[in-house]
Amino acid sequence: MRKKHAFIAGVCSMIVICSAAIILQHHEWIGWVSGGISIIGIMMSGLLMGAWTSGNETRAAYKEHRMWRLDTAFLMMIFALPHMAVSIFYFLM
Repeated sequence: MRKKHAFIAGVCSMIVICSAAIILQHHEWIGWVSGGISIIGIMMSGLLMGAWTSGNETRAAYKEHRMWRLDTAFLMMIFALPHMAVSIFYFLM
């Protein structure tokens, strides 16, 4: 259920950003803001998963809040997916 809510929140915020960019005729906002949100989401999920830590740091922090960190990282990645899709689509157009 939380995964669906994270995806819906990502889609709704993406729609708000795209509609504001179209109404104000600043189409580059789609790429910059949505791209920035997707990069921040990916970086935060990688940080929470421990993707940028060494083996010793990973073993030291393995049991402490492990499931919370993985669940939060997955939710952040799901939130960032619609923003990533629209920013890639904007840059390809």
